Amino acid sequence: MRGKAKWSVLMAVVLVMSLVLSACSSGKGSDGDKKSGSGGDYKQVLNLAETEEIPTLDTVVGDDEVSFNVFATVFEGLYTMNGKNEIVPALAKGDPEIKKAGDNFTYTFKLQEDAKWSNGDPVTANDFVYAWREVVAKDSKAPYSYLFPTLGILNADKILDSKSPMYGKTDKLGVKAIDDHTLQMTLTKKVPYYKSLLQFPTFFPQDKKFREKQGKNYGLEVDNAVYNGPFVLEKWEHNKGWVYKKNPNYWDKENVSLDKINVKVVKELTTRINLYNSGQVDRTALTGDWVDKFKNKKDFDTFPGTSVYYLKYNEKNKYLKNENIRRAIAMSFDKKAYVNKLLKNGSKPANFLVPSDFTKGPDGKDYRDVNGDLIKYDPKKAKEFWEKGKKELGVDKIDLELLAYDGPESKNRSVFMKNQMEKNLPGLSVSIKQQPFKVMLDLEDNLKYDMVTAGWGPDYQDPMTFLDMFVTGNGNNQMAYSNKKYDKKIAFAKSHTGDLQARWKAMLDAEKILLKDDAALAPMYQQGYAYLTKPYVKDYVRHPFGPDYTYKYVSVDKH
Repeated sequence: MRGKAKWSVLMAVVLVMSLVLSACSSGKGSDGDKKSGSGGDYKQVLNLAETEEIPTLDTVVGDDEVSFNVFATVFEGLYTMNGKNEIVPALAKGDPEIKKAGDNFTYTFKLQEDAKWSNGDPVTANDFVYAWREVVAKDSKAPYSYLFPTLGILNADKILDSKSPMYGKTDKLGVKAIDDHTLQMTLTKKVPYYKSLLQFPTFFPQDKKFREKQGKNYGLEVDNAVYNGPFVLEKWEHNKGWVYKKNPNYWDKENVSLDKINVKVVKELTTRINLYNSGQVDRTALTGDWVDKFKNKKDFDTFPGTSVYYLKYNEKNKYLKNENIRRAIAMSFDKKAYVNKLLKNGSKPANFLVPSDFTKGPDGKDYRDVNGDLIKYDPKKAKEFWEKGKKELGVDKIDLELLAYDGPESKNRSVFMKNQMEKNLPGLSVSIKQQPFKVMLDLEDNLKYDMVTAGWGPDYQDPMTFLDMFVTGNGNNQMAYSNKKYDKKIAFAKSHTGDLQARWKAMLDAEKILLKDDAALAPMYQQGYAYLTKPYVKDYVRHPFGPDYTYKYVSVDKH
């Protein structure tokens, strides 16, 4: 998703380099440690800081890290991630009954019968049918609609294809409510990672009656949404912060420890650290010199991540259409210096798109070990490609704009990139355009940029979560990139889930086309995380894919 990345989400979910809430478990607490705010002698309240405002509460259109982390807190789907990073049933009472149905497969889920929305409406199978149809509707602008063909849901590809006679006919989507508490989806193939996909917020249900009553106001304020997750949004002061409280209607509320979560929007890392030191927030991420300062403290820890950050090009730009120009830029900045001198948080240079230590192939080998480095820092070769590109374009000087969000970490990154590129590419002038996070996402979506630093966190545990967003016309391909050979490799991998070796090779080949052949992206780094967490915060777990975290299993010890 994006912003973490858009990981995905993308990811990334998905451009926020150092989100405060991105980190792994701070420790393990026993059931005896978890006293409720009403029954114990202290309150179960967690205080946090975020770097950005919530862009949306609508799971259909959300595509960034901040939104998806909120979704995972106040909504719930068929599956979720538990405190051990295992995918477990949530609204589904268990795994589905899978049957062969002609050339297809039916997956039939029994739903929790006591699940309710925060307004008292029951959560039914029709809520899933409605939400899924909204995602593939031709006017929905859902950036993750492509995940429905990825899952292999019957007719999803045709409904999304503007050239198909079935285009926009959402009632043809392979999902139906057998009764209020029985949901059936029909897949054209068996997908080994279907649980990974179904825990992703794009597959969450929505209360049809409530959403349609709200119309265009849905998800804009606290009262314009209803919630079915462990928490509800109690208060939301735009650009200042928000408050979660335990959902009294949640079907599994007995296993939720926290009563309230206070979140402040704090862009400055120095301010977040001051709040942490004064006890006003319980957790904060660290980068740069702050890592050196706190690395010997007991409440300091690091965690290797699976999000990958890169520079995106708008190929509608007359200069960035040129492959040699793109390749030169991708080879012009010192990734190792960036992660070692500026981040210092366990991040590592990336010469790739699909991260290391994420997935293994049928042979048991890590994807990254097999495909290796695809585009490395090399200022000498970068200059050669640069001069060749300028000659092809008939220019001596090139002016480009670098889009970024308005946080200090983003500014530091942008200045580093600007200095490196201008130093190693004669005749290049880079101007930095910083915008509020939501504005930046809109500019990116509408291709109103030249270059932008972006990131992607995996939405599910498969290389495809990084690769399929760059096919022609994908909602997350905000670069105007298109290569028929690449599209065919991805299509093959999606349709050959039964031939694991051939599918794996197709995905390896696709990444090589994207980076080695086309230089469509300029990889920067695979993110690591350094953070401080108060010792009384227990079971705070960062997830390796999908939303970064959930609060269902977090508790607070007496302090």
